[in-house]
Amino acid sequence: MPVLAKAEVDERLSSWLTRTAAIYLVSPDALVAHIGLRTKRIRDLDLDPPADDIARLVVATGVSAARLSQMTFRDAPTSLRGLIDIESRAVCPTCVGEARPRVAPRLREWTYPFTFWCAKHGGRLKSADIDGVRVLCDEASARRGARYWRALAMGADETAPTTAAVMNLLLAPCRSPSPAAPWELAGASPCMRAEQQKEPIRAYPRLALSCVAPEYDSAVAIYDRRLPQEFYGLTTARAVERRAVAIGLGRTIAFPVEAALCILQRCDDFGRRRIEEELAAWPTHLRAAIDRARRCVRSGVAPTPWRRTAADRAPRLTPRSGSDGQLDDFARCLVAEHEASLRHLPVEERLDRLQALAQAELESLRPRVDPGRRGPAGARDRADV
Repeated sequence: MPVLAKAEVDERLSSWLTRTAAIYLVSPDALVAHIGLRTKRIRDLDLDPPADDIARLVVATGVSAARLSQMTFRDAPTSLRGLIDIESRAVCPTCVGEARPRVAPRLREWTYPFTFWCAKHGGRLKSADIDGVRVLCDEASARRGARYWRALAMGADETAPTTAAVMNLLLAPCRSPSPAAPWELAGASPCMRAEQQKEPIRAYPRLALSCVAPEYDSAVAIYDRRLPQEFYGLTTARAVERRAVAIGLGRTIAFPVEAALCILQRCDDFGRRRIEEELAAWPTHLRAAIDRARRCVRSGVAPTPWRRTAADRAPRLTPRSGSDGQLDDFARCLVAEHEASLRHLPVEERLDRLQALAQAELESLRPRVDPGRRGPAGARDRADV
């Protein structure tokens, strides 16, 4: 072939051949048949193409075998290969706009379940299934969770608790399966309502993810949830559900004790046994901290475990009020609060955890304003009284 599409960085082999086929105004399948490849589906070339198919591509295109292999997942780690979704349709809108009127490239990075943003432009990836994504707006937790998820897939998971243990906890049931409540079927389509009438006693799983990321319940209807029981099955999950898992992962690793308490408080007897089995894989010092916190909650010392922070004992400062000395005292109080749970972490991980804590504190200190009211949220106008 005298004319070839220019291969982009990290582009998939199937994407490059598709764009080359568009130059000659033929379909990708027709190009594959013309070259004489044994692989029938062009997407199957991305995983591990046969050696003779690579040899035929070298003869047809003049591109070296090493360069063609770089466009596949042949050298991907074993822990990553099980998470690759070659059927992924996610694209970057900016990349599509830059490529017009030609076909936009599809990158290998976009096939991973933990990739939600384009590395080149920083924008969020789009797909045909975007329902509920706007509800999951905690960008900081999602990015932090995606980073931990990537480290797990690359075999470099060094968090405490481990990312695998946290994901198994989030996907574990915290309550026994139960039928959908009437309000959980409020937005169901007529077809779904008719299906519910045929099978009224269908029980749905109640996962711990809903405790740590309650917005997941608003983003995904209970009858449309397809989360697996193990995190390796997340490859086929919807993008909105994978994003919810990333948010829950980021929050739980940043606040492990508080997240575990939040889950345990919402468990029934069935779920408590399962959650305690998952927590048994956590480090000893975190399990001891969870036990101490549970005793404090029972005695009434810590009434709100998920939101209990150093701000409850520090002066209520706002970003505009308070001198630098007061803010320094607040920072020292924050570090002292979590010193025991951060001491075992590496310096980089410790700073990342402290940054997450500081962000949560600033959000709790920032006064909320209710649109349509003249004062803070909850304050009513005279005309409303």
